Amino acid sequence: MSFIFIGFMSNTYAQEIDSTSVLLPEITGSYKGDIKDKLANGKGTAKGEDTYSGEFKNGLPDGKGKYTYKNGNTFTGYFKNGLKNGKGIFNYTINGTNYTQKGYWVSGNYSGPNNPDEFYIATNISNIDSYTINKLNGEENNILISVLNGETKYIPVNLQIQTSSGQWQMRGKNIFINDYFYPINCEIHFTINAGGLLKQCYFTFEILKAGQYEVVIHTS
Repeated sequence: MSFIFIGFMSNTYAQEIDSTSVLLPEITGSYKGDIKDKLANGKGTAKGEDTYSGEFKNGLPDGKGKYTYKNGNTFTGYFKNGLKNGKGIFNYTINGTNYTQKGYWVSGNYSGPNNPDEFYIATNISNIDSYTINKLNGEENNILISVLNGETKYIPVNLQIQTSSGQWQMRGKNIFINDYFYPINCEIHFTINAGGLLKQCYFTFEILKAGQYEVVIHTS
């Protein structure tokens, strides 16, 4: 009895080849890793003047990886189309002193410590059941704040509000902060009666971008 063996070769495979599969000049030289359609796709390591080890897409760093520059500086984080893009850590040396920069990058440029896609940060949440912060379509810098018990709006007892900019006022059962400068930090403190027990509620948030916002605080 004789057997016939037929092997199939996938278009994606790992091997060490020359620079033709990597399109970023600084890491062009040698490449070891996954290949698809004659380009680096998947995980691999490319070495040239600099070195990159991580995820590739269509010949460029794309996804999570580590980039080591020829001077020894390193960036560990996320890439898109060959550029730093997303959360990362940049370790570098200047005049013999080591520094670390953490945060977010957009199209190769450092954006800051906060995610540029986020428009607020909420902290110091105490005796608050839940909250929502939504960005509205208006262009003016104002914030509408409501406190709800169930579906009912109310103005809490001993309401105190401190803001880093702008002016706040009450209109009916809503609180408005107008003409603020961003980023704006807002601290809200009030008292609720929960089954005969007085509770101190704290809610602090920071708006990171200009515009109109609605803040809804839920208590019980």
